Amino acid sequence: MKSLAIISQYFYPSESSTAQLLTDLTLNLARTGYSVEVFTGSTSSSLDLSISPEIKVLRPRSSRQQKYSIVSKVLSSFAFLCRGFLYILSLSPSTPLLIVSNPPYAGILGLSFRYFKRGNYTFLFQDIFPESANLSGVLKSQNILFRVLDRLMNLICQNSQHTIVLTTAMQAYLSQKYPHLSYHTDVHVIENWAVEPIIPQPKASNPFARKHKLDKIFTVLYSGNIGRLHDIETIAESIYLLRHEPIQFVFIGDGPKQYILMNYLSKYQLTNLLLLPFQPRPQLSHTLTACDLSLMGVIPGAEHIIAPCKLYGMLAAGRGIVSLSSSGSYLEQLLSQYNCGVNLPPQDPMNLASCIQSLSTNLERVATLGDNAHQLYKERYQVDRAIREYENVLFDHLPHP
Repeated sequence: MKSLAIISQYFYPSESSTAQLLTDLTLNLARTGYSVEVFTGSTSSSLDLSISPEIKVLRPRSSRQQKYSIVSKVLSSFAFLCRGFLYILSLSPSTPLLIVSNPPYAGILGLSFRYFKRGNYTFLFQDIFPESANLSGVLKSQNILFRVLDRLMNLICQNSQHTIVLTTAMQAYLSQKYPHLSYHTDVHVIENWAVEPIIPQPKASNPFARKHKLDKIFTVLYSGNIGRLHDIETIAESIYLLRHEPIQFVFIGDGPKQYILMNYLSKYQLTNLLLLPFQPRPQLSHTLTACDLSLMGVIPGAEHIIAPCKLYGMLAAGRGIVSLSSSGSYLEQLLSQYNCGVNLPPQDPMNLASCIQSLSTNLERVATLGDNAHQLYKERYQVDRAIREYENVLFDHLPHP
């Protein structure tokens, strides 16, 4: 039986998108016949036998971290890396090793594996770092630490057997940034997938929609991380502009920018904004279909740095998407090519409000966008496709040039 080792700070039972995707990946590889060992910082109070007997999960003890504290996260990540170093020393040099960029500089463990054990590793970029830290305001590009981290990421890519990114935009950016990487053979694109297969259902018969009184009002849903690279400012202002329209906005999730929405809710006493916490994963088929439109947005520059995981669940739910991203972005190209949504420039709340208001009065177009979205999901974003692509990279099934 072929084996695989995975290093990621986040894994089951964490509710983060990275954790859920990696759990899917390991489960499906185990079902395919691989033995998978995961080294993670995510703690669990239950036995890991509930995952799969073919998956061994190692969870070193780690200190609790404040949810959104940068300092706390950095300290926690360094503690994880120290324990990770001891873990890679225990691995056989012949073991395929996948290192996920959680924390972003986790690839240093791959360098250690290569130097001390003469082993090979594959590095998976969840976002392009340290640019993501710069865009989010955490680290200035003129800072010496930025340059040090940039050099480190260069070394990680240069020494990895394979590098995986989530979009063609990330691939193009990384290949331009590091010219020594071969565009086609070293940097592989493996897009994410919807973590739950969803059968689109009418909102009127949706129990979640009925519970929250969404079944009889035009509803716009944002579901997932409310992160630093998401254009929440524009969305919040557009909700305020539409406060007198028969349109309900629902946010399911949390994140560093949730406070913006809470401030708007409190300051303006908005009745068209509902904030809900993350819902259990088995409820996704209800939560993601309890709307007429899905909503997402990234700040300028982030479109080639990150790949919002919420996109794939929106497509699976069969709901049209309103997206905020810079002109020419991969999001704009995708939504336009498959006619499954509308992309608008970020930082223009009036334009966003006008678009949503217009769509709310054109239910035929909204239904067409949703049908096309689900068709795109079936064609490109089911998990089986991604598992085959990961197998090809991780176990060197790729055709050689």
